[in-house]
Amino acid sequence: MKRLFVIRNQNQHYLGRHHDWLDGSHRPALFRTPYRDVAVNELFEVNVKDFALRGEIIACEADDKGYPAVEVLNPIPDAPPATDDFPAAEEASATAATTAAANADACT
Repeated sequence: MKRLFVIRNQNQHYLGRHHDWLDGSHRPALFRTPYRDVAVNELFEVNVKDFALRGEIIACEADDKGYPAVEVLNPIPDAPPATDDFPAAEEASATAATTAAANADACT
């Protein structure tokens, strides 16, 4: 199995790709890297913005899809339900087309 590095804070939450803190239930959204030095740099950058942060770099195994196999230690109560699936391209384009049509109607 492939080894990945993730960043966890003092609240047992994991760093997301958009520099937000997640509970780990939605693994595709987590920051992950196969290189420890990249994780160290990322932790340094996040720590500069939040000096009260007590972060640590965690090495974990990747699952079959390449996502880090982390456990949810401290769930976030208002977090959306976790799924590993992304909407199909057809659904996303249909939603975008419907939104664009609605916006065009609103402008006229």
